[in-house]
Amino acid sequence: MKKTKLKDNLLTYTLITLFLFPTISFAQQQNYRQAAKEQIKLTIEKGANNIGSDKLYTSKELTKYYKSHEYNPLWFDKKNRLELISILEDSYNEGLNPSDYHIERIKKLEEQVENGNKDISLLINLELLLSDATTLYASHLLWGKVDQSRIREGWDISKNPAPSNIDSLFTRYKYDNNLTSFFNSLKPDHFMYNELKRGLKKYRKIAENGGWPTIPEGETLKKGITNKRITAVRAYLTVTGDLVEDIAPENPELFDEDLEEAVKNFQFRHNLTQDGIIGKGTLAQMNVPVEKRIDMIRISLERGRWVMHQLEPDFLVVNIAGFNIRRVQNDSITFFSPVIVGRKYHESPVFKGKMIYIEMNPTWTVPYSIASKEMLPKLKKDPSYLAQKNMIIMDRNGNQLDPTSIDFSKYSRGNFPFIIRQEPGPHNALGQVKFIFPNKYSVYVHDTPGRYLFSREDRAFSHGCIRLEKKWELLMSLMDNPEIWNMDKINEILESKKTTRINLPKPIDIIILYWTAGADKEHRLFFDKDVYGRDDAVIKALDGPVIL
Repeated sequence: MKKTKLKDNLLTYTLITLFLFPTISFAQQQNYRQAAKEQIKLTIEKGANNIGSDKLYTSKELTKYYKSHEYNPLWFDKKNRLELISILEDSYNEGLNPSDYHIERIKKLEEQVENGNKDISLLINLELLLSDATTLYASHLLWGKVDQSRIREGWDISKNPAPSNIDSLFTRYKYDNNLTSFFNSLKPDHFMYNELKRGLKKYRKIAENGGWPTIPEGETLKKGITNKRITAVRAYLTVTGDLVEDIAPENPELFDEDLEEAVKNFQFRHNLTQDGIIGKGTLAQMNVPVEKRIDMIRISLERGRWVMHQLEPDFLVVNIAGFNIRRVQNDSITFFSPVIVGRKYHESPVFKGKMIYIEMNPTWTVPYSIASKEMLPKLKKDPSYLAQKNMIIMDRNGNQLDPTSIDFSKYSRGNFPFIIRQEPGPHNALGQVKFIFPNKYSVYVHDTPGRYLFSREDRAFSHGCIRLEKKWELLMSLMDNPEIWNMDKINEILESKKTTRINLPKPIDIIILYWTAGADKEHRLFFDKDVYGRDDAVIKALDGPVIL
């Protein structure tokens, strides 16, 4: 659906709904209402794109709406106006900017009305600003302010759909007469979104109180050490909530067992090795300013508006920045595993797919880019390289060739008319199993023989695919039949050494996303490093001017 059509649908959804609210303050003033209609018509026909210095971002949509509804005003009811002003101010708690919605101009005009100014032009200016703010804010809640596809290539998740079954919603809002309920229905209804909002308030309060202390650099800190810097560590972890001390320690400069546990809590929330030791990596994360953490939360709220409206009750989600995959069933995490993602310049793409089958004892068809760029130089030196890696080479018709009979010096990165395939086995690049969700990127979740890499904090090593640590746990979770799909069955298939396709009993959505801040139901905030450097562009656009 095109964006213009979506905006039209949203305008109809928002403005007609609000029009159905009963008017009270001016309901008996028919002459005044008629004058207002004429003034709205005159303003619309002049092609008003601005009210003073405030741009009407949805002027085309407003024109279409008011024409089709005989230029009837929407905002004669003072109660609705004041409720909307409160809602627009509350956009701050969604991580958005109330200034995008004309809030200062609207409040000044409302104050003049409150003081008895009945100038019809003033009221119509207020009318159009309120309508424009309503439509714009509703669109930001549904789709986000930032168009990710404009600031970075590789975003491949469809836009949230416009509200459906609009007529039934009109009836509900008519009788509810509740603007707050209306706008709440446009927000993502997901625990993480709500917990991120809770965290945003908490961290903004910390910032208002002066932030957290900076911990000076120095020697590595661990249990048993006495050091003056430990006092700052205690103060820091108390502010973040990782350290709760009912009784002050006898020696605040001593790194005791309680402090070690608090450091581990902090490391867990920041995706660091949980060793309870404050080395360079942990110290660097502790010294990230609270303002930066606030930005990260706001960015994740925006990313939530991009995708959280369309989540199924049961889905898989890969967080590229967090190096993990989860299965979420009815808002509960039922599976979790560390993963390895694409390294810089081979970044894992962001997209949504449908996982439909599993393949055990897989073969690996080497992508052309890898075969021609990485393997061809090795073949020029030693054609037996393929045999060492349990690989075969074929022509483009699938006929197997003898690599010793090929003069690889004749070929280059732009001229390599062969297919290289690695046969099943313990050293196969895909490991013992892969999970397939067809997509244009040829990306899938798979096992890996390089399992030592899962012990690393930063796990961006692949060419774009998602390498999985807990492979059999995921298989058994998806098959959901422990009497059949258990380790005995898995080992039986492995021992056959035959490539075996296993259809999932029910296909499941998988979303590959990029999050640097998250939250759980226990009110804990989690932060990940911006491994691909994507956050700056999002926060810049989020704080920048409105672009439609």
